[in-house]
Amino acid sequence: MGAVDNLASKNIAGALDGRVEVELLDTKIVELEGLNLSADLVIVASSHRSASGKPTLTAHSPGNFGPADMGGAPGSLSISPALYVSEAVRKFKELRDARKLQYDVSLEVTHHGPSFEVPIVFVEVGSSEQQWQDMKAVETAADVIIHLMDVDLSGKSVVGVGGTHYTSYFTKKTMEGLNFGHICPKYASKYLSRDMLEQMVKKTTPTPEEAWIDWKGTPGGLRQQTRDWVEELGLKAVKC
Repeated sequence: MGAVDNLASKNIAGALDGRVEVELLDTKIVELEGLNLSADLVIVASSHRSASGKPTLTAHSPGNFGPADMGGAPGSLSISPALYVSEAVRKFKELRDARKLQYDVSLEVTHHGPSFEVPIVFVEVGSSEQQWQDMKAVETAADVIIHLMDVDLSGKSVVGVGGTHYTSYFTKKTMEGLNFGHICPKYASKYLSRDMLEQMVKKTTPTPEEAWIDWKGTPGGLRQQTRDWVEELGLKAVKC
């Protein structure tokens, strides 16, 4: 799935042509609410944009911890398929290395819309128009999508709290085999509450048993409070 006004979406769709059915929608991909979809998993092929313009291959779960400035509903998360989000990042790295692409590979934190009641993962090429038209990167994203559609995944999941948007530590742990669902970064921590943490858990699949807390990457007054909430919810708190 992608959007007709999204250059990376269109190019990835072209790379997938003949391999799998792709739907390009005449809407912003962060505003998918109301679609009547019956699916086990929705994969969104999209562009990643940043001011730096740094070549980056990313995957993440959508959702809003606070205001819905980029689609979705305020304080509402989508269903995060942790195994698929994390596998997308690992496959990106494998293909990046094999093809010698000069791109960073990163797991991103949960951000932007839609607020969606179907497991959904964004697979992105960034971070500027130059990369959205780089067919080597585009074809790599297409191959990641095909891999996600074919692979049979099993394992445990975790949620994460703290750190930066590109969450370098959690990305490192993902490469080592950990499967992250929703991640609330430091910049969104003012919206973190027991109820929001519970939503992170309930909207990650499979249901996580642990919450990893980036101790240095979490505001001091929230560290122990987050650990307490985690334990109240019956999860193991992992200080990292």
